[in-house]
Amino acid sequence: MKKLIAIAVLCLTVSGSLFATDTGRMWENLNVTALLSPELSFTVMPGHRWEFARGVGGATVDSYFNELFIGPTYTTKLDPTLKFKFSLWYYYMGFPTKTNGSYVSYPFTHNIELIPAIDWKVSDKLTVSDRLIVHNTFFASREATDAKQNGLSIMVREMVTLTYNLSEVDPKLNLILGDEIFVGLKESDNGAIPSGSGFYRSGVNSNRIYAGFSYAIDPMLIIVPQYVYETNYDNAGNLSGTINHNFYLTVTYLLKMF
Repeated sequence: MKKLIAIAVLCLTVSGSLFATDTGRMWENLNVTALLSPELSFTVMPGHRWEFARGVGGATVDSYFNELFIGPTYTTKLDPTLKFKFSLWYYYMGFPTKTNGSYVSYPFTHNIELIPAIDWKVSDKLTVSDRLIVHNTFFASREATDAKQNGLSIMVREMVTLTYNLSEVDPKLNLILGDEIFVGLKESDNGAIPSGSGFYRSGVNSNRIYAGFSYAIDPMLIIVPQYVYETNYDNAGNLSGTINHNFYLTVTYLLKMF
């Protein structure tokens, strides 16, 4: 773990040159999950994101996003190698906005997420996961009228992840590689202009490539540091040239209630 921490510090140290034209961001999530039974759990997960470097285009370098997930997850084994999970979560998204160094607004959205996932244990070392998030935004405060604040846009996020156990190094250490694509299926029909801090637009919005590790400090405490390479697309579905380099840390704490 000391080597992993040293690598993370080195990445942040050299970020000044790395992000000369791109954006550097840090994400943090605290996942507290109560295990109510072998099949049922309940999660509360707050998160925060801040920007520490920005190249061309815009001046935002500070906290820019707060989030909160709340909801249950049902898990069942379909056979010894296949596990199915389904989550129904409420998702709060807040977007603090600064002008000339001062916060001037705080638009937020209310969302419901339907999250089916399949884990396939290919071998004792390798697990392949396919997770789908159906992200439904039903309220956006940034709109000026009640009629436009209430609506529905639908975004689908599919993520395929490979998890490989590095037992040669430490049985509690796993390598994680993943890819996630964001595709808008439905724009709100209430006349609101599609926005990343409101109702999403149709079409491909972004893609994220994940690379990192998970480490179980003990069976109930897991840390997951990752690097996320994020590309974005414009309204015509073309690669916009905006690239975000995200350092993502998730800390998971499990509470066994049975």
